[in-house]
Amino acid sequence: MRLADGRTLAYAEWGDPAGRPVLGCHGSPSSRLERHVEDPGAYERWGVRLVVPDRPGFGRSDPHPGRRVMDWPDDVRQLLDHLGIDRFAVLSLSGGAAYALACAHVFGDRVGAVGVLGGAPPPDVPWPWPRWVPERLREAVHRPSRAAMLQPAFAPLAIRPALIPRYLQVRLNAADRRVIGRPAVRHILAETFSEGLRNGSAALAEDRALLFRPWGFPLAAVRQHVHIWHGTQDWQVPVALGQVLSAMLPNSTGHWFPGEGHFLVFDHAEEIYAALDASREDP
Repeated sequence: MRLADGRTLAYAEWGDPAGRPVLGCHGSPSSRLERHVEDPGAYERWGVRLVVPDRPGFGRSDPHPGRRVMDWPDDVRQLLDHLGIDRFAVLSLSGGAAYALACAHVFGDRVGAVGVLGGAPPPDVPWPWPRWVPERLREAVHRPSRAAMLQPAFAPLAIRPALIPRYLQVRLNAADRRVIGRPAVRHILAETFSEGLRNGSAALAEDRALLFRPWGFPLAAVRQHVHIWHGTQDWQVPVALGQVLSAMLPNSTGHWFPGEGHFLVFDHAEEIYAALDASREDP
């Protein structure tokens, strides 16, 4: 679709067109092709209408120079009006947490429930860094440059994004290696990463930098019920960060999965979507 300022916003829909709308806020890197089930028919069986837009610069969405986290809800507002969606739930994976919570803050009663999968708090909330992390490294992370966001781990991703799932299998814990080892999951991740980085690394660098700067709203202003799902063996986003995020939100439920990792959603999608539906408030 064409936004009011002339930019193109790309999006995908999964499931039942008449189902309960869920706005998907994809990870970083990722794209509108991100879904949380191996069989996309599951969404229809569950009565879910999952709508996932590409953030600026990812996939087929145009870049938005100088954007901030708090600019995203306006893009979403135009998309929802285009689709005729009023009330909805929000579900994010990893780096999408900031955008999901921004939407909850801005849209208020239109958002009935919020879900965060493997998310972290904003940088202006004290993070529980391990003692072995040098102070100078902590400071650098909170003042990142675009180049820093791509070195050393992320530089190869824009070159061969289809290989990211195999890279993660080596880098992450045993639970994630098991999940990503399933051919259908590996295919989903390879497809969404490749699409997200179709335009190169600029969108990834910008997105990562924004997540390490203040998001533009206080977590205390998010009044909806927020479910947080996090594996205790998540090596991508340590569970301590999910616990800090949960503690800072006025109304949250933390679901901590012993021994599981960053991609636990592929084993628990049905209960996660059911929890979002159960948390929806009556209009």
